[in-house]
Amino acid sequence: MVGALFQAQNHALSIPPFQSVIYNVCMFSFIFNFFSRYVNPFEKKCDKFFRSVKSHSSGFKVQKTMESLMQENLVVLNLWLEKRYKNYVYLTKRTRRRMYKNVESMKSAFAHFVQTHQISQMELAKELKSAGLRVSSESREKITYLALIMEWLKPGNHYVYQEAANFGKLLKDPAREKLIGDCNQIVTLYAFLFAQKYSIGDLKIKLLPGHVCLHFEGIDIEATNATFQKYTKFDALLPITELISTNLLDVADVEAQTAAIDSRTIVKSAQLAVLISSQRSIVDRNLDIAYRNLGILLMNQHEYDSAIFYLEKLAERNSVEARVMLRTAYRHAAVYFLQKKNFEDALRYAIKSGDFDVEREIYFNQYNALAKTVQGIKTVAAARSKRSTYKKMRDLARKAKDRELERSIEKILRDIG
Repeated sequence: MVGALFQAQNHALSIPPFQSVIYNVCMFSFIFNFFSRYVNPFEKKCDKFFRSVKSHSSGFKVQKTMESLMQENLVVLNLWLEKRYKNYVYLTKRTRRRMYKNVESMKSAFAHFVQTHQISQMELAKELKSAGLRVSSESREKITYLALIMEWLKPGNHYVYQEAANFGKLLKDPAREKLIGDCNQIVTLYAFLFAQKYSIGDLKIKLLPGHVCLHFEGIDIEATNATFQKYTKFDALLPITELISTNLLDVADVEAQTAAIDSRTIVKSAQLAVLISSQRSIVDRNLDIAYRNLGILLMNQHEYDSAIFYLEKLAERNSVEARVMLRTAYRHAAVYFLQKKNFEDALRYAIKSGDFDVEREIYFNQYNALAKTVQGIKTVAAARSKRSTYKKMRDLARKAKDRELERSIEKILRDIG
């Protein structure tokens, strides 16, 4: 049908055979891109990586892949992260496409700034010395480049600070609008611009109470006000990849409307943060909360296999509360499947729950189901044909620990010989 449509269009437009092939490929690409959720191949690459992360993934491999993606295009990586894990409504394909265009304008504007401005090495050394800092001769070129970023993004020039801003507010055309962002966002933009020339792995982040700054070889770079600092009191000095987990755990922009976020996505976000972060007390707590909330949600939706999958993961992390929740989930699952007459699954969960009352109820229900098949039998010959059924009934009575019922079936078995 599509081929016929293309042929009809080709005929009407008098497209020669070879050009017709190109036309069809272009049209197919247009249709594919129109229905795709991605703006460009790198978004798809980032999403494929996020979806591949599992709780048992190698933390080292995840971190190395993350650093590689950050080097390739930190802006797209971080914006897709906000799209996937914070689900801001405004991040449509059209909006993201415009933002990426703005980023290209930003890169061009900064490249022009670098070509037309020089940093005085004397003034730079003086500024570093006044802050109690020094730079090695091997790193002078890189710190000079960072100083150019600072000069270009200093507040009042192209950048305005706003607490808890979303990353999209930073992705504007600097020739037309101010770039708006909080400490996480502006540090991300600094790292992006640095990665245009050098390895992003040369950078680190320093966590301070409620704040983050960029760090390069003993020098703190306060991106929010474009100054060199020497913070002696801080929570942690971390690899640049931890910028991603910091952004994952950052609060959402209250000014930006967010759509509902699927609980499984929240779990993926927490799992990713665990694998790339050394701040285990924070990310572990978030992962526990995500497992717990998703387990409860799935239980309420009667998706017991999935609910128990996440609650078992939570219980593996030695949470007493989780083990209690897990036993409760087993019991609820057993009752649910019993009501559905799915005795096999009901019994499997009842045994795991350790609740013998539920287990016994399942045996009785199985017993009654078999009893209906022998109801109305009046002759010994007919009863003999159902010997295997009576044996199953006896075994169920025995499992239910109902000795009186067990004896009554044993008498029938003796009578039929």
